[in-house]
Amino acid sequence: MNRSIAGVGVAVILLGFGLVAFPVVVTGQERLDPEQIAGFLVAPVGLVVVLIAAISVDPRRTTIVGTFGNPDETPSLARPSRRAAPRPAFTPSDPVYCRYCRAVITSDLSACPRCARARECRSCGRPLGQVLGRPTCPTCAQAEAFCSCARLAHPGGSGRPGRAVVR
Repeated sequence: MNRSIAGVGVAVILLGFGLVAFPVVVTGQERLDPEQIAGFLVAPVGLVVVLIAAISVDPRRTTIVGTFGNPDETPSLARPSRRAAPRPAFTPSDPVYCRYCRAVITSDLSACPRCARARECRSCGRPLGQVLGRPTCPTCAQAEAFCSCARLAHPGGSGRPGRAVVR
């Protein structure tokens, strides 16, 4: 919240209320005067200014170099690094998407709940089976998290699991 802009908005609202109350306080008459009409038009503008201040950035707290009034920040420190941390291949509890219908398949299922096709093992890329209620790799007969199979050849040499060519 930008408090300086909010202060201007509150001042404009108070000016609008003052214009509405001015004829009644000064003359004692309760009729619609041009000052009251102006007050009715100015008060909503002040409300809009306060709402804009509520969503705007405070210039005393920003770190963008000089753009919002912070010239003390040096430009060399403001640049973030472009390298992202490497993401692990997968964790056993992560859900996956079906290759055919893009439905979410939780880690405890071996087949897609929508199209009923077997999903691929995230380690070797072969279609999974179900043994004792858990997804199991049919080649090494271990749970998907402990699969020790060699990876299948992937089209295009991408090296990503789950895109295997099964014949």
